[in-house]
Amino acid sequence: MPPRHCALFPAGTTGSASVARLFDQIGLASAALLAVSVAGLGRGPETARYDCPMSREPHGSPASAAPTESSRSARTAGRRFTRLFSVTIAVLVLLVAGLAAANFSQGPRLASAEINLDASVARGNPRLLLTANLPLAEVAAGQVSVSPATEVSTSVNDRALTVEFAGILRYNTVYTVTVTDVAGTSQSATSTLEYKFTTPDIDIYALQRERRLGDSGVKLPDTVRRTTLLGRGDGDVVFSAPRIQQYVALESHLAAVTLGDDDAATLEVVSFAGGDNVQVPLPGAGTIENLRASPSKYLIAYTFTSGPDAQGRRHDRTPFVYDLTEYSGLPVEVTGVDDLPMAVMDLVFVPDSTTLVVQKSELSMFLVDMLGDAVLTPLGQHAELRDFVPGTRALVVADPNEGATIDLADGSVTTLDLAPSLLDRSAYPGKVVLLNEQGRYARLFLQETTGINQLASLIAVTDPDDSSVAFAPASESSSVRDFCVSPNGQYLAVETIPAAGLADEYPTLAAFSGMTTTLVDLDRGTSSRSVSGFLPDWCG
Repeated sequence: MPPRHCALFPAGTTGSASVARLFDQIGLASAALLAVSVAGLGRGPETARYDCPMSREPHGSPASAAPTESSRSARTAGRRFTRLFSVTIAVLVLLVAGLAAANFSQGPRLASAEINLDASVARGNPRLLLTANLPLAEVAAGQVSVSPATEVSTSVNDRALTVEFAGILRYNTVYTVTVTDVAGTSQSATSTLEYKFTTPDIDIYALQRERRLGDSGVKLPDTVRRTTLLGRGDGDVVFSAPRIQQYVALESHLAAVTLGDDDAATLEVVSFAGGDNVQVPLPGAGTIENLRASPSKYLIAYTFTSGPDAQGRRHDRTPFVYDLTEYSGLPVEVTGVDDLPMAVMDLVFVPDSTTLVVQKSELSMFLVDMLGDAVLTPLGQHAELRDFVPGTRALVVADPNEGATIDLADGSVTTLDLAPSLLDRSAYPGKVVLLNEQGRYARLFLQETTGINQLASLIAVTDPDDSSVAFAPASESSSVRDFCVSPNGQYLAVETIPAAGLADEYPTLAAFSGMTTTLVDLDRGTSSRSVSGFLPDWCG
C-alpha cells in the first residue's frame, strides 16, 4: 500500500515543489524550515519523491502478498518526515510567540511625520504631526523637548500625536523634537520618538536707486534685487526701470510703482516666471502711495491721488485693491459707509488674508474683507496705524498717551504696558516696533555724542526682564532711516544712510545714495548679513 503521507505530494511532484507552494500559507520562515526537513529525507533511495497511484494492485497479487524492501523504506521515510514536520511546526509556534512577546514588550514606533515648513516660518503656532504604529496614550507637553528650545503643547488622537509650537520658528534652523515615555493604549511598554526637520530660508528684496550715469550720459536704471539670508552679495535683479518709487513682493509676482519724467506714477506687475509686464489701470495721472500686498492671496492695495491737471473726478488718497487673479484686470475702489468715497491715511492687509485695515483721514479705523461682503467693521479711532505683531493677527495702534493691540478675532483692545528701556533717560525716543505679545519691543533712539556734530542712532531691544542695544551703525556718522521686523520676528531689517549720502529727490519715499540694509538676529544679537539698498519687502 502507498505511504500514508503521500497525499501531501501529488503524483509527479517533488517534496521541494510542494514546500514551495506552502510559502503563501505559512510564510517564508516556515517554508524554509520545511525545506530543511524535506532535504533531510533525501538520504535514502527514492525517499524524496513518491508517486501516489490512482488505483491499487488487486488483493492476492504477488505485489501485495509481502512487503517489499521499497515499501519498508517508504514507511521509514514517512515516519522521519512526520517527526521533522512536527518539530518544524513546534519551532514556528515558538518563533511566532517570541515575536509577539517581543512586539508587546516594545513601545510605539514612529511611522511618519508631517509639517508645513513654509508656513512654520510665516504663521504662528505651526503644528508637527507625528504618527505612530499603534494607538497612543496621552502625552503631556512636559514629555516633549525641542532643540533649539521652543515652547510646545500636545494633543493625541488615536495614533496621531500633534505637537504645536508657540510662535513662529526660526529660518534655516535644524529642529529636533524628542518625545519620551511614549506608551500605547494597550501595553505598558514605553519608547522615545524623535524627529528632525530643517526650516527653509527666506527671500530678501531691496530697492537700489541709481545716481550714476551710463556711458551714454543717461541715468542708470533703478533695480529691485532678490537674495536670501544664506546668500551672498546683493542677489539677482528681478525688476528694473528708470525710476522706481517703491515695490511689494508676492509669492510669484512683484508689483512696482515707477515714475515718469513728470513724476506721474505707473503701477506695474511683473511675473517671476517671465512674460510681459502688466500695467494696472489708474484713474489718470497722479500719485500712488501706501503700496501693500497680501502675498498668498495675490492682492495688492494702494492709495491714489489725482494730479493737478486731472479732469473729472479728483481722487484724494482713494484706496484701491487689485486682484492679480481677477479676469477683468481692473482694480476695485474701497468705499466707505453708504458706498461713499473715502480718503485714507494708511492701510495694511491682515496677514495671510483678503481683509484690509484702513485708517481714514479723521483717524477712524475699519476692517473690510475685499473678497467677502465688503462690509466695514469699525475698529475705533486711533492716532497711528502701525502693523501686526509677528505671527499673529494682533493689530498694533498708537495714541498720544499710550499704545494698544486690537485682537481682530474678537475686537478686544489691550493697552500696552512696556518695560522701560535702558536708553529712555539718555536719548531721544523714536519709532517703536512690538516684537511679540509678551511685551518685547525694539525702539530707535537718537543720542547726543561728543565726537561729531549730530545725533547717533541706536536701536534698543527691551522685554520685561532685560534691555540692551541691538544695533548701532558701524560709523557714528551714519544714521538709521527706518527699520522693521521680519515676518517671524527673528530679524530686524535696519536701513542706514552713510554720512556722504546724497538725497535722490524723488517726490515720494525719497532716499539717499549708498544706503544699506542690515539684518540683525534678535536672538543672537548679531548682524552678519547686509545688502545694498533700502525698503526691504518686510517693511512694505
